[in-house]
Amino acid sequence: MRKTLGQRGIRRAVISVGASALIGTATVILTGCNDDVVGKPVATPTAAAPSGVLGGVTGAAQPAGAPVTRTIGKTGWFEGFEITVDKATVTPGQYGGATLVVDITYRNTAAENKALSANAYLQLGGQVDTGASFDNPTVPGKGSATGKITTALRADQNPEQVLDSAIVVYGQATDNQAKIPLAAAGKVDSVRPRALTVAGKLVSDQTTIEITGGTLTPSYAKNERGKYELALHVRIVGGAGIADGGTNIFDDYFSVKSPDGQSLVADSRSPINELLEKNQTIDSPKNNAVFLVAAPGTGNYVLTYDTQKGDGTPAPTFAFTVS
Repeated sequence: MRKTLGQRGIRRAVISVGASALIGTATVILTGCNDDVVGKPVATPTAAAPSGVLGGVTGAAQPAGAPVTRTIGKTGWFEGFEITVDKATVTPGQYGGATLVVDITYRNTAAENKALSANAYLQLGGQVDTGASFDNPTVPGKGSATGKITTALRADQNPEQVLDSAIVVYGQATDNQAKIPLAAAGKVDSVRPRALTVAGKLVSDQTTIEITGGTLTPSYAKNERGKYELALHVRIVGGAGIADGGTNIFDDYFSVKSPDGQSLVADSRSPINELLEKNQTIDSPKNNAVFLVAAPGTGNYVLTYDTQKGDGTPAPTFAFTVS
């Protein structure tokens, strides 16, 4: 149900306004942190570590009580987090067997506090380790926190071989996964979110929609492998002629024509629901028009802002390119 603000809110209804279309063009520049190539699998090299023998086969024995630690230093991205596997340690048990602990740093790229979902697993020797437990902390918005993955090993498993075969996996096969291997030569399989430098205006009677930036990110929703989220940040400006009681702004007023010719209405996973008063400016970080597009998400787009929903009145548009 749409919200109504105070006594002056109005029912959601088509507001008959004149529309004047402003068509602009822009080229989107993709940027990322640390000057890496964005949107491509990223591997962080580490020093080579000695390899052991196949898991389940006795290899060169470590002295009792001597832990084996490997520095990993590899990063992937999932569910709005930058996830860095810092190190992994195999510690022999006092009465046989051993414990593997993987230390992880989670950096929350979102503004709100949140934790990763349980959609993750540890892979050892090509198999899912069902005994592994993940400590996923709640991380402050724009902050960092540490967590661990812990699992038990058999006495006959060689520590180096275990580390060489281990992969930390976020997401399932039908999702846009992030895979971080612990082997020194292993490459991270993950797509880094892209920042878009894009700016434009759409004017509809007394309402001006300003596009002030955006992002292109793999969708981390389940079963959406091969789908990306194109998010455009929306700044809303009200004119002096807006009637008393204000005018509603909703996410489904926004649509794009995608590079493959589809017409896509903004997805409700990031709702826009505002009551705009005369001479008011609304610039909330949460107001993003989000569109679910096919990977890799590059190409020419046309954004439309249509409050009339197809009644024949021309709607303002804005053309831009993601390259």
